[in-house]
Amino acid sequence: MKKNLLKSLFLGLSILFFSQFTFAQLSITPASGPNVCDGTAALSNPSSVIQSSITWYGMGAVIATNTYQIGNLCPGNYGVYYNQSNPAGGIDSMTATFIILGGGPNPCANFNVSLTTTPCSTVSSNDGSISPNVTGGTAPYAYLWSQGSVTQNIINLIPGFTYCVNVVDANGCQMNVCDSMTVSGANTGDTLVVNNANCGPAAVGTFVQQYEDCNFYFNACTGASMTSSTMIGNDTLQTVWTFVDSMNFTMATYTVYYYIPNGMANGCVNLQFILYCPIKSSNIKTIVVNDMVQLSGVNEIVKNPFSVINPMGNELSVQFDEVTTGTMRLYNMNGQVVKTQLLSSVQQATIATSNVPAGTYFFQLEVGSTVYTQKVIK
Repeated sequence: MKKNLLKSLFLGLSILFFSQFTFAQLSITPASGPNVCDGTAALSNPSSVIQSSITWYGMGAVIATNTYQIGNLCPGNYGVYYNQSNPAGGIDSMTATFIILGGGPNPCANFNVSLTTTPCSTVSSNDGSISPNVTGGTAPYAYLWSQGSVTQNIINLIPGFTYCVNVVDANGCQMNVCDSMTVSGANTGDTLVVNNANCGPAAVGTFVQQYEDCNFYFNACTGASMTSSTMIGNDTLQTVWTFVDSMNFTMATYTVYYYIPNGMANGCVNLQFILYCPIKSSNIKTIVVNDMVQLSGVNEIVKNPFSVINPMGNELSVQFDEVTTGTMRLYNMNGQVVKTQLLSSVQQATIATSNVPAGTYFFQLEVGSTVYTQKVIK
């Protein structure tokens, strides 16, 4: 298996696309020998691909743009990024990484996965389902869904969330495909995709978080990006995403946390933030923002001027190093404020958490213009 994994084409697609939708496929021709540069790569069925968005990467650098195919490829690692218009409306953002082999057939060259989605009947029902369609590759296929299922199909899904499946065949060929669950009868062309910086094939990982907010004016969004990032300890990235509302001349900001394994704390990671509202009556109900961050090893952990009893029970107890005036907040993993409490010249304080569900949270202390953060669990 290890030998097959090393020799197989690896496709890592990060895709948001909608039901019963035929997408472009990546076709690969290996080089004829280990020291021969005659390999090729091409996007087949490219009628819906936006040509001006195509960017090809090789060995960590851009090697071609605005073209459906490239040639003269030496054995090595490559990638392609492009946008594709969805027949139902909206644009899907896609990335793929692949390997050009030095001779011999490639068992993964025609391996592809698409999804067929059955929308939910109402905005409050959980009767949606998704079925993957696998072509090429070698059976049997293994399925791993983002919510933990290992079955081929998933059912009882709720609207407003994105579900991803990683499919692996007997040779180790892989593809990851995602679809957002919509509501039957709703306009499925409801997604605005905003692409910022991208790591290309140099990415050491791709991480996705989502947040529901029905107050933002989705149709008037003229820009969105990650505006700051801070590593907390050695496994959590705190990010701030800023959205521009051109109609009301306002900006909305969202604090979102990503769990990034310590082994990936030295490199470039791609981040995706999905802002959505499944009951919006406007044309756009979902905004997908892609950005990246360069991590440089394990950050030095700054000593916080407080200590907490961790894990917390029915209350979170905080002891400050000195008399403190400021604001305490408790955030969940989606960046939503769960509890807020003002402090006025105190050296200890508690936050009632009896009605807070078990899970991982972030305690934040704001003193003047300085903010301190610590992970806590219940």
